[in-house]
Amino acid sequence: MKKLFLTLSMAAIPFAFTACGDSVERLVDDMVRDGIRCETKEYDQAKCDKLTVEYRERKSKFTEEEQKEVEKRVFTRFFEELAILKEKEKAKKKKQ
Repeated sequence: MKKLFLTLSMAAIPFAFTACGDSVERLVDDMVRDGIRCETKEYDQAKCDKLTVEYRERKSKFTEEEQKEVEKRVFTRFFEELAILKEKEKAKKKKQ
């Protein structure tokens, strides 16, 4: 019984640590989503400023390498998704 308990606890410990905290991918997703909303004026300037402060705090909790990775991914995805959004708007205007 003791061996079974030890085996199960050794298998569960890594999952307990990975489930906590913020991930790079989740931060990138949030930053891109809200960045596009700020760029398209869905959010007012005060909310955008508040989000900027919040995201800086969240990003500062990562290592320096992870912070660089976040910045790289955010800039890449932001401009890609913004271009897609603009293309959709162009197509919508052409239909009208």
